[in-house]
Parts: sequence; structure tokens; C-alpha cells
Amino acid sequence: MTKSVLGRGLASLIPGQAEGTPAVAPLRRDDGVGPWIVGAVRGSVSGTRLRVIDAQDVPENFVHVIARDDCRNVIFIDAVTSEGPPGTVVFGPLADFAEAESYSTHKLALSFSGKFLESAGKKVFLLGVVPADLAFGAGLTAEVQRAATSLRDVIRRAASA
Repeated sequence: MTKSVLGRGLASLIPGQAEGTPAVAPLRRDDGVGPWIVGAVRGSVSGTRLRVIDAQDVPENFVHVIARDDCRNVIFIDAVTSEGPPGTVVFGPLADFAEAESYSTHKLALSFSGKFLESAGKKVFLLGVVPADLAFGAGLTAEVQRAATSLRDVIRRAASA
């Protein structure tokens, strides 16, 4: 296998990235909570009414597909800046978070996406986890990992009900 210079460069940005392992785009640690939860529930919700999309940090790229879908509710899962210690879970209508300035780390993209989806008749919610660390690096902090694991379990139970 040929190692790319770019791959080696990305690997050096991610603490704990072993030489020769595939490099992934560096995340801002706890900002990866949404993709982690989506990945953790994807297999267990297959065949249910629940659909999951890993929009990473570009939810606006998926709004047209979601708007055409027959779903009534859309829930964005993301790291949020909100009151409470790291690992605190918050939930509610996306528009309420914008007004309270307790919001996703992707404010503009989620705000635009939410407004677009609401204009298509969707109810849009934010399920957020307060981050402990948003520095470049891989892996969730312990507090956020516990919250993400709990949310994964809740979503799996809800999907199987």
C-alpha cells in the first residue's frame, strides 16, 4: 500500500493516529457527537420508520432530499453551546435554540437548513450535547461519550418500539 503525503499530514494532526492507518478528516473532538450517534444507530434502525443521515458539518447539502421525504419530523443531532456541564443533553424545536442563543456549533448551516425544512412543512428539532473539547483531534471526551451512548440506546429502543 502506498502512503500518501496528504494522509501522513492529516494523521499528524490527529493525536493518537498511528502511522500507516487510514487518516480521516480531523474532527473537533466532541463536535463529532452527531456523526458518532448516527453511526452507532444506523444498523439497528434499518427497516424501521427512522431514517438517519450523516450530514457531518454540511446539513444544507441534504435539505432538498429531506424536504422531499415523507417524514414529518427532522432531528438534527449536534454538539451545542448551552448551559450545563459537558455531556448535558438538550432537546427542543430548533427555532427555540436560535432565540436563546444556545446553539449548535454549526449555527448558520443549521439555521438555514431548519428554515428551509420548516417551509417544506417539517417540524425541525435539535438534539444537542454540550461539548467538553472542541480542539482538533479524534474521539469524544468521556462526558460526551457517556451522553452519546445513552442517546444511542434511547434511539435504538424508540426505533424498535
